[in-house]
Amino acid sequence: MTANMPDIKDLCSGLFSDNLDKLGFRHQIVTGLSRNQKILRFIGRARTVLLETVETSDENINLGLSFLGSLKKGDVLIVAGSDEFAYFGEMMSRLSIRQGIEGVVIDGMTRDTVFTHNDCSLPIVAKGYTPVDIKGRGRVQAVDVAVTIGDITVDPHDLVFVDNEAVCIIPKDVEQELLTRIERDIAEEKRIVELISYGVSVEDLLKQVKSF
Repeated sequence: MTANMPDIKDLCSGLFSDNLDKLGFRHQIVTGLSRNQKILRFIGRARTVLLETVETSDENINLGLSFLGSLKKGDVLIVAGSDEFAYFGEMMSRLSIRQGIEGVVIDGMTRDTVFTHNDCSLPIVAKGYTPVDIKGRGRVQAVDVAVTIGDITVDPHDLVFVDNEAVCIIPKDVEQELLTRIERDIAEEKRIVELISYGVSVEDLLKQVKSF
């Protein structure tokens, strides 16, 4: 994915948010989405689907499913969806699992939670749930185009990190610098954890570390 990607078990959205702030990107975090797993963490490259709300007999399913069938390990499906209908459910989840993608972010509704919340290994975050289907209400407008999630523009192949707290969208221009900073912060946090476990006093701790 990238040459200096830290181990995912060491990553959290707080590290991304703090360092994006320091780099001047203060609005790259989406919060408030629901998740289908109690503990959820994934990272990958954005592959986008843009939906439109329109009365139509053609939901453009061939485009949507063909695109999904082209995805692979390392990809994160980003759906710019709708609050009026669901686009992603059990069948697409099963196809996504087969393709090996890292996870799904839906700025809109999804459905089939009996499957996705109980028998599904694929991590999914979404705004909410509805049984109302896209058929007759919307269609796939385009794939692998720039989309907006919340107030954030997501370009195809942007790096995306997701955990229990947030979706983090990393601009390409600062990706390498951000990952370098995060790697340093991870090492520093491990050092602080060791100092705390050794029983170092707060006064001595503050002499040895900048802040935490």
